[in-house]
Amino acid sequence: MAQRLVVDANEMLSALLGGAARAIIFSERFSLCSAQRTLFEVEKYLPCLAEKLGCPQQDLLRVFELLPIIACQPREYDEQVEKARLLIGGRDPRDTDVLALGLHLKCPIWTEDKDFEHIQAVPVVRTRDLIATLESSAD
Repeated sequence: MAQRLVVDANEMLSALLGGAARAIIFSERFSLCSAQRTLFEVEKYLPCLAEKLGCPQQDLLRVFELLPIIACQPREYDEQVEKARLLIGGRDPRDTDVLALGLHLKCPIWTEDKDFEHIQAVPVVRTRDLIATLESSAD
């Protein structure tokens, strides 16, 4: 059974740039979801990313749309937003939805964002840990 993870924006951007996150995102070991607002945030960066990669925006948009990440609506995790705001809102209010979703689903958040450090309410996993998991399962 696939391990469920909540994905932060930077990991999606890394995958689109061809980073190690791509192997994790397309692995069947993980079932990925994120807040709809986080997906909108990533989508805003696509023109800049396309320019950086030297590819047409439409091509990058198609790749983004193919990422196997379930978009969760705010109503799904609404009851955890206030708690998330108290835990992380003072550091970065844009992380509130991801944290609220992790709290609601009671599953780890995949992020490299240091704003999530020292939050004990939900586990945080790093890309290097997930890559290690993939490598150990390949043996």
